[in-house]
Amino acid sequence: MSSAAPASPPADRSRAKALRRLITANGLSSVGDGARFAAFPLLAAWSTGDVFWVSVVAAASRAAWLLAPVIGTLVDRAPRRGSMVAADLARCATLFLLFALVAAGWTPVTVLIVPAFVSGVAEVFFDSAAQAVVPALAADDQLEHANARVISAQIVGTGFVGPPVGAALWGAWHPLPFLLDGATFLASAVLVAGLPKEPAPGKGERGVRSLLRGTWAGLRFLARDRVLRPLMVVVAVLGVGQQAVYAVLVVYVGQRLHLPAFGYSLMLVAAAVGSLAGARTAPRVVRRLGAGRSLKVSVTVSALGYLGVAALPWWPLVGCMLALNSAGVVLWNVCTVSVRQRLAPPDMLGRVTSGYRLAAWGAMPVGAAAGGALAEHAGLDAPWALAGVLLLACLPLLGGVAPGRKGTAGAAGVEGASGATGAAGATGAAGDDTGESG
Repeated sequence: MSSAAPASPPADRSRAKALRRLITANGLSSVGDGARFAAFPLLAAWSTGDVFWVSVVAAASRAAWLLAPVIGTLVDRAPRRGSMVAADLARCATLFLLFALVAAGWTPVTVLIVPAFVSGVAEVFFDSAAQAVVPALAADDQLEHANARVISAQIVGTGFVGPPVGAALWGAWHPLPFLLDGATFLASAVLVAGLPKEPAPGKGERGVRSLLRGTWAGLRFLARDRVLRPLMVVVAVLGVGQQAVYAVLVVYVGQRLHLPAFGYSLMLVAAAVGSLAGARTAPRVVRRLGAGRSLKVSVTVSALGYLGVAALPWWPLVGCMLALNSAGVVLWNVCTVSVRQRLAPPDMLGRVTSGYRLAAWGAMPVGAAAGGALAEHAGLDAPWALAGVLLLACLPLLGGVAPGRKGTAGAAGVEGASGATGAAGATGAAGDDTGESG
């Protein structure tokens, strides 16, 4: 006598519920992040009229990414759920303290550097652990779908909901955006605490030498893997091109497109719409084309977006090209995160994630400086042309690369016309980032 298997095993339902908790936590904290991204520069400018110190506060919030490989090693040596909860609580406490300081009217600009940096460190911990935990909550052939859902939640929070809410709260009462941000991190911590318990993937090593050895092992894995190594080069170029353009975008919109002040906001909204569209369509693109072709499409689309603006600086076209470019970047992110999750050993995923993303974040200041210099000496169209040409030059690096299944070394090859998926082999991967190359 035969018995029918249940349509949805309890383990699958439990993992799906846990994934929803992770996505909701990301969405909530992203709303707070968006509010903070809008309010923090306003707070720095309100505290001091010195542009230098305003830029120092902005830099402090991203300086933590310089420590990303070391933080990734620490993430690999602790339960991922615990790392995420601790990071959320640290950000919650930091933002509540900042709320109290602003409410009390004591906000010297030098004091703002500390919460900006601490929040950045906690962000690296959370993001590295969150990407490392997704493979435990989603089947191998569903990684693109899961990563796209996480990225969509982040885009909605940081690109659409958070910034206008933060600006409105700042106008109502300056401390309010930071109270909201702290509350969202507290809610995120509660949600993440409900994820399934997991053992620490590492071996519990201790000491500075062991930490450095572990960090070096992660960087060496990235440098030796035949799939991840070229992806790191391309993502660095993506970071250079993106920042070369966005560093001068506000000037470009005013002086080249001759739009009023709100035109800059319109361009950012167009980019956010493209990012969301890219996140929603990325899983279908990967299923249809396979990861290798999807990566090439993402780079080509981004490059054509930049070159289109350089060739015809007409504001409706610029808005469309920014949306197209952002969609390409998010497709890249969805693919590359999933690739890392498949190729990296489970006990190295935190290090591989953070080391890879360091390549993107480390290249961004170079791109911003290059964009400013080009705009000044060669005209405002030059950064767009540079970004497009650099990306097209990267296409040969992606030729014939077909990421293998999790646990395999990077395998070079050409995917079949239909594009392999999940259990068959080569599909894509993704970044935590909302429109930034990750």
